[in-house]
Amino acid sequence: MTLLAILHAYGFSRESLSLVHSFLENRQQRVKINGSFSTFKYLALRVPQGSVLGPLFFNIYINDLLLSIQETDICNYADDTTIYACHKNIDNVIRSLENDSTVIIQWFTDNFMKLNTDKCHFMVLGKSSNQDVTVNVGSSIIGNTEEEKLLGVMIDKKLTFETHINKLCKKAGNKLFALSHLSPYMNSNKLRILMRAFVMSQFQYCQLAWMFHSRHLNNKINKIHERALRIAYKDYVSSFDILLERDKSVTIHTKNLQTLMTEIFKTQNSMNPLFMSEIFRERENMYNLRNNNEFVIPRIKTVNFGSESIRYRRPKLWFSLPQDVRNTESLSLFKSKIKNWHGEECSCRLCRPFIPNVGFL
Repeated sequence: MTLLAILHAYGFSRESLSLVHSFLENRQQRVKINGSFSTFKYLALRVPQGSVLGPLFFNIYINDLLLSIQETDICNYADDTTIYACHKNIDNVIRSLENDSTVIIQWFTDNFMKLNTDKCHFMVLGKSSNQDVTVNVGSSIIGNTEEEKLLGVMIDKKLTFETHINKLCKKAGNKLFALSHLSPYMNSNKLRILMRAFVMSQFQYCQLAWMFHSRHLNNKINKIHERALRIAYKDYVSSFDILLERDKSVTIHTKNLQTLMTEIFKTQNSMNPLFMSEIFRERENMYNLRNNNEFVIPRIKTVNFGSESIRYRRPKLWFSLPQDVRNTESLSLFKSKIKNWHGEECSCRLCRPFIPNVGFL
């Protein structure tokens, strides 16, 4: 088996390899349709589905793929592999993508796998995003699309995340509609539990990717949140701020800021994967100056691709925290302290005061 050879190369002992081989050999499967079963068939390839070891073995199997890529960068999550390239010239980007796509297809062939080109998508971000460009992947021609779904997040070419957040609000609104029909028959304590589990949880997945969205979308989220609190507490008179205080909670955006601070703390204390260190990259200073900044602040040219991003916002937000919070020794204690921080010093477009027809203050 190729997997056993890979495990041997990683240093697994003969006894371990024998155990893995015993786990994988003589596996059978069948299909059930409307109560009828097919005959059993032996699994000549692949790992058994539904096992704890299955995803781990698959990740080990394709780990060498990352070493084959030369001209692009790669993001890999299980069987969802995404390559990307950055350059001022769109022709250079396409050339790099096509060259490494050829390498990937060959790697799949050499390792008894096959690339499904029907599931390949191509999207250009930046000034060239409106160009009608294509990229060749094997024998297929992939066109440039407006938006794509990647690991459950809808990404559009302008990085507004409008489609994604609208879908989140729609899902939360549907669940909130069902909750409103149950409210006459349940007390506030149970309604609050259901609200957090089925409504507010919609906004707790991958929020660092879309948290710096537009004020219009933020108002839409706040309306969902306010309506949920009114139903949970059966209070249709009090203001949104009073409802938040009663619930001992904060707005979704403030919660996202707290999550961002937690991820920075984890990265600084080596609790996060290594790629997070690239996002929260620290500055290498040769001299101890009074105005030294621990993080690298990127140069920006636009709002969506620059100032409204966690890479740009994190230094100011991190140093707006009290020093005793930043120097907390344990993660559990930091999470406890960060709940009392509401992003008072945040200057993003969602936190800055805004007057219609006037602008930001």
